Amino acid sequence: MFEENRHYGHAHLLLSYCGLSPRTQIPVRLQHGWQPGVGMRPQDMAQPGPKIVWSSRNLARAREAGYRGAVAIGAPWLYMPRAPDPGPDHPRSVLIVPFHGWEKQALAGTMDDYAQALVRLEAAGFGPITVCLYWFEYEQPALREVFERHGFATTTMGARGDNPAFLQRQRELIQRHAYVSSNRVSTAAFYALEAGRPFFLYGPLAGLSATEDASGEQFDQWQRDEFPSLAAVAADAVCNVELGAYELGAEHKRTPEQLRELLLLGADQRGARLTVGLRRRAHDLGVALGLGRRP
Repeated sequence: MFEENRHYGHAHLLLSYCGLSPRTQIPVRLQHGWQPGVGMRPQDMAQPGPKIVWSSRNLARAREAGYRGAVAIGAPWLYMPRAPDPGPDHPRSVLIVPFHGWEKQALAGTMDDYAQALVRLEAAGFGPITVCLYWFEYEQPALREVFERHGFATTTMGARGDNPAFLQRQRELIQRHAYVSSNRVSTAAFYALEAGRPFFLYGPLAGLSATEDASGEQFDQWQRDEFPSLAAVAADAVCNVELGAYELGAEHKRTPEQLRELLLLGADQRGARLTVGLRRRAHDLGVALGLGRRP
């Protein structure tokens, strides 16, 4: 019903945890990445029905904004089956996850300064270094070459759409490295901490070209004020597991029975699924007609 529910294999993970077919349609909208705000776009939050967010941070921001229907369940990452951690391949290895553009919005600037920063990081005693690029950036040989000409390995976790293997591959990549780093706090930072790997901010500022903060300066100031432990120099990086768990909403993780009910997937919830679908269509029609419906 919502294509983005299948991004990164989220729906697949949650349905498997609930004991349901992976092709079951989840009739409520899922947050699909870490966000410091409400967790979804305003137009999505305004729709009737449950909106499934990750954390207490997202719940608080939603309530402050006056949105109803937000329910926290923790990140789908938390619902992956547990597996032994094999440990890093090298005690100083670093997985770099640069801030990236996406299919509808390009990154402002180039990656050349980032590659030079990684040269300095390697000179400081870190490495080997692996750079994990978003799929459509990885498919650009010239962009990969920016890093590869300095001897850094490049990889990708693949396309995000309906990719059940995405998070499993991400966890394996994180576990193969001793540290994880990025130039911007994002989902990967908290996955790394939850997985037991120190994360540190490093590299040039970055933003998206078609935003008010294309330089990334505003967000960088916010992230350093909000997460001072992640802004420590690389040599002082620690693994704040509690921070990772909080930002991923670990305290909101549900049992399979609870999750089926919150996702309106219970055998006795057919009426609820029909009702929320009708309310959502009425809301969308009202918005299209300029009636300004609210949840």
